[in-house]
Amino acid sequence: MAQAEAYDDVQSFVPPEPVCFVNHERAKGIMAEDGLDALFASEDVNLYYLSGHAPDSVLAHFYEPWACAIYPRHDGIPPTLITGEYDMTYCLTHPTWMETRFYGTEWTAISTMLKKVHGGMGLGTELHKPLQKLYETTLPKRRATYFDSVIDFIETEMPKGNLRIGFDDLRMGKEVREKIGPRLEVIDGKRSFRRIRLVKTEPEIEILKQGIVVNENAVRAAGAAVREGRSCMEMVDAYRDAVQRGGGKWLGERGMLFGAGPDGAFVLDHDYTERMTFERGQTVILDCICLYRMYHADSARTASVGEPSAYQKTMHEVVKEAIAAGEDNLKAGAHSADLERLGMEVFEKSALPTEGATVIYHPIGLNVFDFGTPEDAAGGWVMETDTMVNFEVFYRHPEHGGMHMEDTTRVTDTGLERFTTLPHEIIVAG
Repeated sequence: MAQAEAYDDVQSFVPPEPVCFVNHERAKGIMAEDGLDALFASEDVNLYYLSGHAPDSVLAHFYEPWACAIYPRHDGIPPTLITGEYDMTYCLTHPTWMETRFYGTEWTAISTMLKKVHGGMGLGTELHKPLQKLYETTLPKRRATYFDSVIDFIETEMPKGNLRIGFDDLRMGKEVREKIGPRLEVIDGKRSFRRIRLVKTEPEIEILKQGIVVNENAVRAAGAAVREGRSCMEMVDAYRDAVQRGGGKWLGERGMLFGAGPDGAFVLDHDYTERMTFERGQTVILDCICLYRMYHADSARTASVGEPSAYQKTMHEVVKEAIAAGEDNLKAGAHSADLERLGMEVFEKSALPTEGATVIYHPIGLNVFDFGTPEDAAGGWVMETDTMVNFEVFYRHPEHGGMHMEDTTRVTDTGLERFTTLPHEIIVAG
């Protein structure tokens, strides 16, 4: 085994600057409204939002709970990520803006490796020196288990009196309360998280923009794969391959919600849909959803197998006009229900039966429907600056099929910034 002399000659890895997604002013304001002393995140999306921590150990759900991010409301208490020492190298190459505490027992292989690296043993790599430092600086606060670390943080960092903490996993909150005692009041923190996350920060918006590019390239690939006589599965494969090449992940069984023809306006069993072949005259709904670095991209356009019929063209023109009516009036302070009403008025003035129309705004982010509250999902909400929203208009006809269009925009004080680049036209396939 190589000795310390060779180890010391290796140049150290320089870690990237950590990224913070949290809107601190908004977060602490909402926590104050909800009377929370802290938020604890252990579910994937909230953990990532608070800390940026998303190693495979978390995403593959090795076991739960594995890691948590603690976000205190009051100054002087360090926002902290707690995770297993298995993740120490990930935390070095993908650092969080939070203080980091590790847990782990001495008998594990990873613990043995870390101790040997800390002692200067082994073949030197660019990671070993900074890993030595991270191991050494975090050792004083290391505890044997996950819950030992959580309890230690609460008892050493949080105020000694009564505490009101929002957990996104109430099971975890219950276990923590059993160890802390009645001074801890456990609150369902999901509502607070959703309200905080509704308005996006610049790092979030940048990821969302990149995800839109990935998804739109895949929509184009799917549209190009539509041909008379081809199977629906060939189109699905084209979409999924393009998403993967772009660094994204499709959602669900295939990432595409609908199909082709009159029945294509319904969500069907995937095995049934993918056995179908395209027929001339059908419309093909390309409603495509993928993940890019944990954030969602959701785009929709419609293809036709051969030239669309006159009725399908009418459907398309009305859908396009409805999209424009809503987007022309979108800005901070507008209510989503009013914008949806403008879209529906277009259908009411058209020759199309209105019962086939769906007009909906939804926020998008770490969830596809990233609503701040369940009530917002039912009754709508007032647009805020820097909310990312999708406006989708879907028309269903039992004979002529479906026509779908969906754009992603950023709400501004005076209007919108459109991130969707797909043309508002039917994709005419062979």
